[in-house]
Amino acid sequence: MKRIIIIVGSMISIVLILIICTPQSEFPVLKGLYLGQEPPGIKPDIFAPGIISLDDRYELNSEFSPAGDEFYFELSTTTPEEKKQGIYFYVIMVSRLVDGVWTKPVMAPFSGEYATMDHYFSPDGNRLYFTSDRPNSLESTPKNNIWYVQRTDDGWSEPSMVGPPVYSPEIRQGQVALAANGSMVFRTGDDLFYSKFLDGQFTEPVLLPETINSPYAESKPYIAPDERFLIFVRYDMPESIDGGRGMYISFRKEDGTWTPARNTGIIGSLPKFSPDGEIFFFSRGGDIYWVDADVIYNLKPQKTN
Repeated sequence: MKRIIIIVGSMISIVLILIICTPQSEFPVLKGLYLGQEPPGIKPDIFAPGIISLDDRYELNSEFSPAGDEFYFELSTTTPEEKKQGIYFYVIMVSRLVDGVWTKPVMAPFSGEYATMDHYFSPDGNRLYFTSDRPNSLESTPKNNIWYVQRTDDGWSEPSMVGPPVYSPEIRQGQVALAANGSMVFRTGDDLFYSKFLDGQFTEPVLLPETINSPYAESKPYIAPDERFLIFVRYDMPESIDGGRGMYISFRKEDGTWTPARNTGIIGSLPKFSPDGEIFFFSRGGDIYWVDADVIYNLKPQKTN
């Protein structure tokens, strides 16, 4: 079975990544948009099968950089038995467009020693936010918090944690989504919150309304660049409601309020769009899927006033 094996030493964490896949010398020559893949239609397809989406490997949460020259995705190293015990570990992988050719994916330099997941680019592509349980100065026992790396001349900076007022000292946080103006939607506990980005700082978060947050758990948000809609996953529901979970969408009205969230009908999680907004990406069952974004845009009500 293709696995990522993690070996942890007593003094430091040593991460050995063994991905049994195509060697570098045999990696296919991929050129053009979307790693050279033919764009999908209105029926979801697996993205880059045999290249990114491999058999017996669990891929999820894909995202192209705003410039379109980097492709990030995550790998889960967790077995079903470990999931039953509440043990999870993820690493972030990246392929880059170099001299017109996409490179074989490698582990991102800030990933590996600690779990890194739920990544999301800032609008200008110069920050990459993610969720991690790595040590920090505010907690003796680290929990999941929101972190980011800053782009530098040499790649990425060391990770920094997003502090107050976004930081919560007791409740797990993460799963960030960012609008074009830098405002943030993120998960705290089982609810989604919103924080504006003003003068280079995030403002005091506010709980999103009951048209979005429900008695059940909301997670994995995506907010449109102009904030005209919000997609997220709702789960921990009775099986009689959408099989217990579903990917929902709410549209912002002209008065700034949000429409009652409705099920998109798409089975999956971790919604993302291509930089040009033409393609909708999501994850399902250990594979990355993509579909023409009209399947989302056509869900908009005729009137949202």
